[in-house]
Amino acid sequence: MPAPGILKPDAQPKEHHATPPLDLGPAICADDVESRRHEWLLTNGRGGYACGSIAGVLDRRYHAVLAAAVDPPDTRAVVMAKFDERLVGFDHGEDVTLTSESWGEDRLSGYGHRHLVRFRLVDGSVEATWLIGRTRITRRLVMPHGHDAIIAEYRVDAGDGPVKLAVKMIGGNRSADFLAPGADWTPAVDDAREDAITWTLPRTEHGGRETALAIRTRGGTLTPSGGWYRDYFLQTERRRGYDDLDDHLDFAEATATLAVGETLRIEVAAGDAAEHDWRNEDPFQGERDRQAHLLESSGLADEPPLVRELVRAADQFVVVRPIPGDQPQTGASIIAGYPWFADWGRDTMIALPGLCLATRRFDEAKQILGTFAGFIDQGMLPNRFPGKGEPPEYNTADASLLFIEAIGRTWRSTGDRAFLKRILPAVDEILTAYRDGTRHGIRSDPADGLVTQGEPGLQLTWMDARIGDRVITPRRGKAVEINALWYSAWRWRSAFAQALGEQADAFDTTAERVQRSFAKFHDRRHPWLADVIDGEHGFDCSLRPNQLFATGCAHPPVDGELAASVLASCESSLLIPTGLRTLPVDDTRYQGHYAGDQAARDAAYHMGTAWPWLIGPYLRTHLRVRRDPTAARGVLAAFVQEISRRGLGSISEVHDGDDPHHPGGCIAQAWSVGELLAAWAETGSNAPWTLHG
Repeated sequence: MPAPGILKPDAQPKEHHATPPLDLGPAICADDVESRRHEWLLTNGRGGYACGSIAGVLDRRYHAVLAAAVDPPDTRAVVMAKFDERLVGFDHGEDVTLTSESWGEDRLSGYGHRHLVRFRLVDGSVEATWLIGRTRITRRLVMPHGHDAIIAEYRVDAGDGPVKLAVKMIGGNRSADFLAPGADWTPAVDDAREDAITWTLPRTEHGGRETALAIRTRGGTLTPSGGWYRDYFLQTERRRGYDDLDDHLDFAEATATLAVGETLRIEVAAGDAAEHDWRNEDPFQGERDRQAHLLESSGLADEPPLVRELVRAADQFVVVRPIPGDQPQTGASIIAGYPWFADWGRDTMIALPGLCLATRRFDEAKQILGTFAGFIDQGMLPNRFPGKGEPPEYNTADASLLFIEAIGRTWRSTGDRAFLKRILPAVDEILTAYRDGTRHGIRSDPADGLVTQGEPGLQLTWMDARIGDRVITPRRGKAVEINALWYSAWRWRSAFAQALGEQADAFDTTAERVQRSFAKFHDRRHPWLADVIDGEHGFDCSLRPNQLFATGCAHPPVDGELAASVLASCESSLLIPTGLRTLPVDDTRYQGHYAGDQAARDAAYHMGTAWPWLIGPYLRTHLRVRRDPTAARGVLAAFVQEISRRGLGSISEVHDGDDPHHPGGCIAQAWSVGELLAAWAETGSNAPWTLHG
């Protein structure tokens, strides 16, 4: 029996370089609490996804076996919430349920998870295995890449004789962000046969758009159902302070009598994918081959299991983004986190080096940068695409500078001068706008060359939590990481000029002035750098991890003894095994738990909560100061257990600052995964770029 929460040895011969399955046993799967805490995720490269708890209990509004990207990549609709499985007449004529439900006020029923003996992620699919008496049944789920579809395959692995399996398809048509209590509509059945049913789902008041839905089976019989199940209780939504009762429609039921070794396949597809029939294909093998190709081409196939699992996780965030215009095109982007984030400019640029460069997805890196270059306005990169055809939001001071940082790393990884020449006008537009002034008070101060930013009521840095009109971490003024990136951007511009045979002296002169002025961030009464200077609160010397950009960006303005002092300060007060706190424990503003409703969570978001992605700038500083790649890699060891702790196979958005550092926020966060991969690449001998030394 597999032990709980471990990476198993390779399931295939070494030469196939298969990612070892993340394998959970009954200690987690059959536990009433742990089986609901552990969640799985599949994605389709369009922004669509499938995710849920191991128990099969719907605990989030985002839980769905098919959340379709109706407007890729950032507008999603929950089309199919879950599969409701049972064995008909199995136990002395009584049905045995394989699923679990939670109804109003958290009344757990079904208890199908107590039959679960194994749950694993393997080769881009998820597998659940139930044991009922001597009968063992495995369900595999996979999302065909590029399609809003989910394929489920049930196989009887062992038993005393044939069993009758019935599977209900429970869902609806609502925005993934909103619940649908009281929903009451009937979809139009376009065609109904015993092995395939198609519907036209109507536009709904809960954000659903008119779309096609198809359900097909192989090895079973389909029967249309109808009727609504009321008051699904979503425990996680209650805990997060949101509305927590939802209704879902019973679309159809598939039934099959299966002997040992026989299978039932169910395909659910929405939108354009509803026209595709996979019954004569093997989508599991297709995804297995795609995953193997990604791993092989990454150059990381022989690395430890953690790294190989992160290569798979990295793929989940890379998506297509249509580019509007007279001649619409298809670009690329990075989803910031699942299951609720869209693609954000800041997150994309922080995550890109790890997700794309460390995994040698160079063409996609250049495509992503080219996509965002097309959205630059007044020297600013979009921070967020709201979706539903709404214009991008330009409310970040760091995304544009992180964009230049990502361009530099991509160029250094590829040596592609043609790419550099194409994208250089975007770089110059940013530098000119920041120097002369652009939105929200972003400009270079003529007195010292440092960048200042901010307006009342706005939060322009990554510490962007706000409750109503109150900014939780006010950082108007000259923020330390903004100016570290500002310095690095001018050094990159000089390097670009030299690569293209241009004069670089003017760029170096500007960089040198910024570096001289950067000394203002150091108050000799403290061994660390100030967080913000010349701001609304004067000289803010809060000990925060933002200063690690001054020692850990591509061209750091701080080195030597001061860099060592910054590292030691952050290490002693902010570092936890899986990230860095945003304030030290002894700060009177420190909040050690990220929990409660939206206001409570926002109040703690950057006031003590720890972030895994900050391991990136921390380890880059570690490498520069101590020059010990082995020790730096040792820091990453804590994440071996982390990928089986909550969002299986991925890294969460945040962790509590207080021990035992419970994970929170999104179950899979792009910059968390990206910075771990980037750090691993930089500590290795075959990194695609070299930023330390």
